[in-house]
Amino acid sequence: MNLMMTAMDQNRQSRRSGGLRNGRGFTLVELMVVAVIVAVLASVAVPLMGGGRKRAMVSEAQAALGMARSCLRAMYAETRDYSRTPNGDTLSAGDPMTSIPGVSTGSLAGKYFSESDYTIQEISTRTYVLKCQGSAGDVAGVVITLDQSGAMSVTGL
Repeated sequence: MNLMMTAMDQNRQSRRSGGLRNGRGFTLVELMVVAVIVAVLASVAVPLMGGGRKRAMVSEAQAALGMARSCLRAMYAETRDYSRTPNGDTLSAGDPMTSIPGVSTGSLAGKYFSESDYTIQEISTRTYVLKCQGSAGDVAGVVITLDQSGAMSVTGL
C-alpha cells in the first residue's frame, strides 16, 4: 500500500509542476510576456533598419560621383578648365556624366541607380556640380550632389 501511495503522490506532484520535476519550466504567461517584449523591440528596430538600408544604397551613387570627380580633376589638370575636354569639346549643364572623358557608359549603372540618373548640374571654367537623382524603387526622390570642393549633399532620405 505504501508503494502505491508513493507512486500516486509522485504522479500528482508531476501534474502540478507541468510534467517537469522540481517545477523547472516557464509558465504560459511568462512565455507570452517574452513574446510581447520581442514584438515591441522588432516594431521599433525594423523602421530604423530601413533608413540605414537607404543610406547604404546612396553610397553606390557617392562612389560613382567620386569617380567622375577624379576624371574631372584629371581633365582640369590638362586644360585648366572644367568645361573643356582635352579634345576641345565643351561640357555644359544638363549633359550626361558619360560625356566626361574617362567616365564610361557602364561605369555608372549600378544596382540602385541607373546611368540616366547622373547628370552635370552646373559647370564652368572653375566650378562644377554633379548630380545623381534616383528615379525608381527605394531611391526615388533621393538627390545627391557633389561640387569641385568635394562638398557632397544628400536630400530625400
